[in-house]
Amino acid sequence: MNDDILRFTFSISPTKPGTEILIAELSQLNFDVFEEINSGVNAYIKKTLFDETELKKVKIFNSNEFQIKYEIESIKNVNWNKKWEQNYKPVLIYPNCIIRAPFHKKTEFEYEIVIKPEMSFGTGHHETTRLIIEYLLEMNLNNKSICDVGCGTGILSILCDKKGAKSVDAIDINRNAFQSSKENIKINKCQNINLFNTPPESLIGNYYDLIISNITLNTLMNNFKNFSLISKKQSKILLSGFYESDVEMVANRLMLYDYNLVNYKTKNKWVSTLFQKY
Repeated sequence: MNDDILRFTFSISPTKPGTEILIAELSQLNFDVFEEINSGVNAYIKKTLFDETELKKVKIFNSNEFQIKYEIESIKNVNWNKKWEQNYKPVLIYPNCIIRAPFHKKTEFEYEIVIKPEMSFGTGHHETTRLIIEYLLEMNLNNKSICDVGCGTGILSILCDKKGAKSVDAIDINRNAFQSSKENIKINKCQNINLFNTPPESLIGNYYDLIISNITLNTLMNNFKNFSLISKKQSKILLSGFYESDVEMVANRLMLYDYNLVNYKTKNKWVSTLFQKY
């Protein structure tokens, strides 16, 4: 069997938010590893899984807002997870939470989250994940019903479970992310997480005390109506995946769905925002 890999080097102008949008759309195909570079992103896919017809359907290629060029190179397959593990370090989030891999030693932190280092988003290393975790550590989640939209590795859902949530519905439309979450939920022995490989629309009819979503800005904004339909009165929304400069735009859009901005946290220009429905 041919296990060679195709590396696509995408040059995108403007790079922000073009890179984020492109990664989100490619992840719906069979691309499963992404490496951000100054000009855009390197995206990797098994040669046997590549379908040029499907690639041409990616929406951002037909957008007038972005200029995208790419080059393709065939490379020998490598064990990406093994390569990543060599530089994978535990993440400490003050004062009482640590995210580690199964090959790290067990700790005595109050909230210890074990994440298998695969290429799904959500290891605690990125600013957006850390910011949301900081919020969750401050919140009383006892007996709360929570929805995690775009759960990635399941890291945020796992923390909610460990903090006493009554139920957590974790969803991701990416199959690789779904499988990653499934493994990590099992590793962490979570009892109250319901995992779905479906779009957010599938949750309409349910109502939550808290909605969490750490995904790309465009995808977030396209889901604000869905979030509104699954929110209880006085429920909260915790969002990340965009920059501090976008806070006003996000707040103005959410006001249309009866949400007020409570506050936000920033790190290296990334932001996490907390909203409440009135």
